[in-house]
Amino acid sequence: MEFGPIFRALLNNRTRFWLIIVEVALTLAIVVNCTSIFLEKRRSFNSPTGMDVENILVINTEPFGEDFAVQDFVKDVGESDLARLRSRPSIINATPIHHIPLSGSGSSTGRKAAGSELDTVGISYFSVDEHGIETLGVELIDGRNFNQAEIGRRSDGGNEDMPRNVIVTKAFAERVFPDGNVVGSQISNGDDEYTATVIGVIDLMSNCWPRSSIGKHTMLQPSAAGDSREMNYLVRAEPGAIDTLYTELEELMISLETDRVVRVRTLSEIKLGYYSRTLMAMKIWAAVIVLMIIVTSLGIVGLTSFSVTQRTREIGTRRALGATRSAILRYFLIENWLITGIGLAIGTALTILLNYVLAEYAAAPKIDWILLVGGAAVLWAAGLLSALIPALRAITVTPEIATRSV
Repeated sequence: MEFGPIFRALLNNRTRFWLIIVEVALTLAIVVNCTSIFLEKRRSFNSPTGMDVENILVINTEPFGEDFAVQDFVKDVGESDLARLRSRPSIINATPIHHIPLSGSGSSTGRKAAGSELDTVGISYFSVDEHGIETLGVELIDGRNFNQAEIGRRSDGGNEDMPRNVIVTKAFAERVFPDGNVVGSQISNGDDEYTATVIGVIDLMSNCWPRSSIGKHTMLQPSAAGDSREMNYLVRAEPGAIDTLYTELEELMISLETDRVVRVRTLSEIKLGYYSRTLMAMKIWAAVIVLMIIVTSLGIVGLTSFSVTQRTREIGTRRALGATRSAILRYFLIENWLITGIGLAIGTALTILLNYVLAEYAAAPKIDWILLVGGAAVLWAAGLLSALIPALRAITVTPEIATRSV
């Protein structure tokens, strides 16, 4: 085998080979950690929301007519809007809602088991009517839905109108009532001044801040449609109908009441807006990963080509002594295999160290060992392929060329 000549070459050309080793080590550390962060962000974006996001439209209306200052008028407009929306054949259901899920803007509070001495648990809340669960597409796994008698009007800070019956997500229920028996139990604020009865539990529903620590802590409370400042609706369409409704609903809402500004968006668009920075970061991480692999591969190509050029006489001499082309090719590939292997060994330690620092100070995810092994395998393959190009040039060297180069 060629290990003896290879090690002697490494000792005689330490600077050149150490450049490759350091480059491979740094690339492994950066690529694996960037990939880990990229995958974590992708998991966050693709994590289930519990809702039928792809088929939900959000209608935001901002009234400006004087009639909207009268609550009875607001109530009549809301009922008319919802009746017309629900009557359309391509709409499964519609509900009023005061905050929009996945938007990054909403309201949250703290709730605990009534009478408990424990601290409250953060939870985001949404006001909907009895059509809310079907419109959102969430799954009620325990208890019951709201009924018409429970649908009141949200007050402007009046505590006497605070909803008394609520529906919460399983994640919040398990946090506050770890022993079970959620339905029928009461939750309250920190000083037990206001209480509400949990009448139902939904399996999963992301709230306004799905990336937060309370992103799955959601509470639905009963309420009628909007107020004089804003009236929002969620509309759940049948699969395939959302594109048509997207262009039709704005005209429909304005035709029902002209004294308002209407904006229609899909919940998917709102989700993309909330995750816009995450998606941009994912593109950056992906670009860094690809760029690092390309730069390292080009570096290996360049340094190996330089090595071949410098050792033209040596290659010619070996050919004159009977070395075959396959032996010359094998020599350079084994040389690269050893250099890359040393770089990956150092890079593995560097990867773990960098990940520890990122996890400790930047809340980065811990790397998976499979990811580390996969990254090493990719760089090893990239290194061999990069060395193959100049190595193929080396096998074209003949004894005559080597002699003329003296």
